[in-house]
Amino acid sequence: MPKNTKHLAISAKVAASHRAQLIIQQCRYAPQEDGVPMAGNQLWHARRQAGFLAWLDQGGFTQKENTKENSGIAPLSSTPAGAV
Repeated sequence: MPKNTKHLAISAKVAASHRAQLIIQQCRYAPQEDGVPMAGNQLWHARRQAGFLAWLDQGGFTQKENTKENSGIAPLSSTPAGAV
């Protein structure tokens, strides 16, 4: 392997590793609304908790949900009953 090719391969590997480390760092610490960085998983949990509390304030399971498509009330296909 020529010397120049070896250096290119090594530099490409180091560059890829550096990019991966930067992406991981960005995912670990995400800025909040006030600009203070917080660990990404903590931010995700905080947002899920806020959504859950809002859902509870709206009534939780007592809320009336929209009818879902193919909920068993209507047939799943347009095939006539009894047809194979």
